[in-house]
Amino acid sequence: MRKALTALFLVFVVSAPLRAELKYTMRMEMKKSDTAAAANTNPMLGMMGEQMMKQMLPNGSTEIIYIVGEKGTRMEFKQAAMGQAEGAVNIAKPDGTLYVVDPTNKTYWKTTAQATSDTLKAAGLVPEVTAKKTGQTDTVIGIACDVVAFDWKMPLPIPEAARASLPPDFPTTLTMNGDSCTTSQYSKYVDMIARGAGGMLAAMGFDKVAQGGLIMRQTMQMMGYEMKSVVTSISEEAVDPTIFDIPADYKEVPAPGAPK
Repeated sequence: MRKALTALFLVFVVSAPLRAELKYTMRMEMKKSDTAAAANTNPMLGMMGEQMMKQMLPNGSTEIIYIVGEKGTRMEFKQAAMGQAEGAVNIAKPDGTLYVVDPTNKTYWKTTAQATSDTLKAAGLVPEVTAKKTGQTDTVIGIACDVVAFDWKMPLPIPEAARASLPPDFPTTLTMNGDSCTTSQYSKYVDMIARGAGGMLAAMGFDKVAQGGLIMRQTMQMMGYEMKSVVTSISEEAVDPTIFDIPADYKEVPAPGAPK
């Protein structure tokens, strides 16, 4: 009997799928660009860039911890960034449901990747993106990656009736360019990300920038500012699966801008 139980146990261990998640930390920094192009930036775009910087990275930098697995993609903001408070958590489920969690106040609101994508399109926020691999390679924390150059352009949704009253130098298009370095080493996790937030990423054109890989570093030039992102640590490890769930004592609140 003991041998039979031991044999069954070994069969179970061998046949059971190994469950692990991808955990990595991305550091982001933004500063005024010192390139010649920045000197020629439209003053109106310069002001818009400054306001965007304050919204995206109010402290000038942040670290975001990503955990990707079968249960979803989790992002934890170590400092305030992209409209998220310090300590905020975003969770994208495989079915496309997105949760924005505030651990400080024990609240959350939810939407879907499709709804977010539809909202952007309805507002006329549809970017044009071109991206291609340059043939160059690099290494980030020991991981080889391919360099991808990209250009991103998005017309501002300004009503035709309002265009005639705008100043001659008022910007009608946002532009951004830069390069990424992507790796195919963790392709199965890229597929997991796509299942949850892929529609939203595609709506903003960032699926083309990633070229089907995981972005290890990225530099973007926009409106007189430069934003750099780089993965500072990465590992595959098992995590507590409940970190992808909303705690039972958290209260759901309306999404920002939702009708009351």
